[in-house]
Amino acid sequence: MDRMGELETCLALLFRRKGKNVLTEKELVFSASMDFRWFTPKEAQKLLELGLKKGLLTKTDGFVRPNFEYKKIEIPGTYRPGQKALVDEPEDASLFARILDAISAISNWKKREIVARINRIQERLGVDIEVAALALAQEVGVSTATYMENVRTEVLSK
Repeated sequence: MDRMGELETCLALLFRRKGKNVLTEKELVFSASMDFRWFTPKEAQKLLELGLKKGLLTKTDGFVRPNFEYKKIEIPGTYRPGQKALVDEPEDASLFARILDAISAISNWKKREIVARINRIQERLGVDIEVAALALAQEVGVSTATYMENVRTEVLSK
């Protein structure tokens, strides 16, 4: 299981076991550390932050909700999240690749299909690829706020 898959599976299991579609930040951290004893409180906080950074979670007024269909994620009966869920991808991963991963996590489309959709948007609107990726991300329900400033900086630097 890749790093994004591990993080996604861990978050899916957390929301399923809590039986809720929305959790407070404290509830998510407390559940991952104290209720289920998967991580230390500090690690559970990192889990929350990584989920937000990767676009798998959206935070609104202190509440977090998954940005992907967590009920459709296949989770083995013996699954227990490990440290792999807390590993952040290297910072050298391109902005486009990170947006692509976020779209993939929510849409369950193959990356080839996502890139084709982004290319069509780019052609239609005449914008940079990062802007087109952001438009598709918004369309499928990815929280784009975390990418907005980076896309702006990237486009202005060209």
